[in-house]
Amino acid sequence: MATDKRTEALTAAGAILLLTSLMALVIQPPLGHLLVLWRSLLPVATLMLILLALRLKTRSAIVVYLDALIIIAIEIFLLFSRPDLVISPSNLGASFSYRLLAPSAVFIAGVLILKDAINMLYGFGAKAREVLAFAIIRCSAVLAILILGGILSVILYNGIGAISIEFLTEPHRNLGQEGGIVTCIEGTMWLVLGAMLVSAPLGIGAGIYLNEYSRSHTLNRLITISISCLNGVPSVVYGLFGLAFLVTTFGISLLAGSVILGLMNLPTIILTTQEALKAVPDSLREGSMALGATKWQTIMRIVIPSALPGILTGLIIGVARAAGETAPIMWTAVTFTPVYVDKVYGVFPDVYQPVNNLCYHLLQLIYFLGAWDVERRAWGTALVLMGLVLAMNLLAIVVRNHYRKKIRW
Repeated sequence: MATDKRTEALTAAGAILLLTSLMALVIQPPLGHLLVLWRSLLPVATLMLILLALRLKTRSAIVVYLDALIIIAIEIFLLFSRPDLVISPSNLGASFSYRLLAPSAVFIAGVLILKDAINMLYGFGAKAREVLAFAIIRCSAVLAILILGGILSVILYNGIGAISIEFLTEPHRNLGQEGGIVTCIEGTMWLVLGAMLVSAPLGIGAGIYLNEYSRSHTLNRLITISISCLNGVPSVVYGLFGLAFLVTTFGISLLAGSVILGLMNLPTIILTTQEALKAVPDSLREGSMALGATKWQTIMRIVIPSALPGILTGLIIGVARAAGETAPIMWTAVTFTPVYVDKVYGVFPDVYQPVNNLCYHLLQLIYFLGAWDVERRAWGTALVLMGLVLAMNLLAIVVRNHYRKKIRW
């Protein structure tokens, strides 16, 4: 029982080291208090590890002793290295500062301590390997959440000070140093809407044809492989395509940018539509047609409503991608000049004029950093862009969940 308590204490120490080092890597707070914690906790954990290893069999003990040696080396590094330490390998062309090296070393120590503690608790057997596997999965989930939370926290902390009524309701002036981003918000919304008007009908229609009408498996496989390849094409290639073939016809305009963003979204929407349609049981199709419905009526009234949540998932991904792209539109659709979108009959936008865009505006402000006082407004623009994408995704998810509740199979 005493050994189990010591092993559980060792597990807790490893978890503390692991979580605090992850926090330091993601959020990057001052390391003063964390260093005190690490320098005091690591020797205690190492001593406990060595004492517990004395009770193990030779082979298992050797593994634990080797881990203890690595942890001791990490302790020596933390004790004797200076906070201004910078490592710059000549063959990498990169620099690694103490703020990165120290948490990374502690992270490795935490992983080793947790691994050995779990092995001791479960006897270095199959159960121990299972627990380790689940621990790695859980840590991966926690790491993903910490990274996302860290990014959101940094943007929120630096950008919230720029948010004001003026910032959200006025166009920018003086190279972005004054005014706001209302024209950028408007242009982004019209670009996203235009992209979805282009990609949604074509993508959903292509997915329906490939899954419901096409009978050539070879052709289907060839088209699916081609679509998957298009899904991996860099966005800048789409921008060059738009510059070569669309700008020469429509000029730098809302129409050209919407078409390019729509073409980028097509592969994702087609593939997600196909998968959503494949998930609908064939028995629903057969039952509908047995009752006298035509194939078209079956697709429209049975298959598509059942597959709608999956189709909407593809559209959600498309909305987020269209709102966050810069390379495809910087040569085809956008301008840094603050211009409102002209309306035809006061409702429909003039598709032949260039527009502002949040991503492109943010890119330009980043170019001006150091030369102009725009850093606070750059963070504010990033915060608004993030909020806009999250709001559109949330709306689409609510609609998807609404239709998902109506499925009865």
